[in-house]
Amino acid sequence: MGVIVGLEGGGTKTGCAVLSEQGERLTYAEGGPANLNFVGEATQRESFETALNGALQGIDAPVLALGYCVAGTRGNWDWVLQRLGNPPAYPIEESRIAMLSTGVERAHGVAVIAGTGALIGGFVNDALARQMSGWGALLGDEGSAYDVGMRAIRAAVRAWDGRDRETALIEAVQRYFGVQDLRELVPLFYERGVPRHVVAAFAQHVVDTARAGDTRAKIILRQAGDDLARDALACAAYLFERDDEFTVATTGGMFKSRIFRMAFQHAFELLFPHAVFREPVMPPAEAAARAVWRRLRAG
Repeated sequence: MGVIVGLEGGGTKTGCAVLSEQGERLTYAEGGPANLNFVGEATQRESFETALNGALQGIDAPVLALGYCVAGTRGNWDWVLQRLGNPPAYPIEESRIAMLSTGVERAHGVAVIAGTGALIGGFVNDALARQMSGWGALLGDEGSAYDVGMRAIRAAVRAWDGRDRETALIEAVQRYFGVQDLRELVPLFYERGVPRHVVAAFAQHVVDTARAGDTRAKIILRQAGDDLARDALACAAYLFERDDEFTVATTGGMFKSRIFRMAFQHAFELLFPHAVFREPVMPPAEAAARAVWRRLRAG
């Protein structure tokens, strides 16, 4: 008896899932960020170790195959394969994993990822036909958690100066970054440096501030949802007609915000009224493992 391992590393966390030969999920564990666009190789290695050691604890069976998706990197890869006994390894596209994580086995539609970063993939009859976004924090990632975090920090700075209306985001920034005077952010960001995944994690505080009724936080979430929908619509317009019915897989932490999610769906439905929105039913790492499990069963 052997097991199938799925490994998925993003800008905020790394997931590892282990399936039996029958496709039953045996274990799942998480580590820290692994995307080298956000963290260094040492941090990535630690994240891999934490996720793999947690998921494989108590499992003595050999690893039959690995399905993986590690955004933006192949760093530390030799170590991963050696840790697993050098099994056959199958890369799974990030956008396909997004589709699979919603329970859709045959992809036909648009997969939208709004996590630490953002990515959009368009599928026609299970083939990846178009990919957009995914340019990273410096060149794009509109609608991602990093994007939302930066919008909120800039809004707080503007309000602190009196260039914009008062907002509870000022207090949220003070608490999260441990500052009193927002001018303290200047050396924090420019001299010491704030890791991008730390900025992305601030997005949850933006969501919390919006839930507490802050107008500026609500506007930021709506605008980010609208911007992501605009990009997803550009992808869909290349592949589908207005009256087509297709899946829109909405994955990533930003879609947990109702304001963000509803802004995205409303904008998308205006042009594609028959789109079917689906949310994740399993972690991405499990989706990667299941993709390989089906591949092995098919021979």
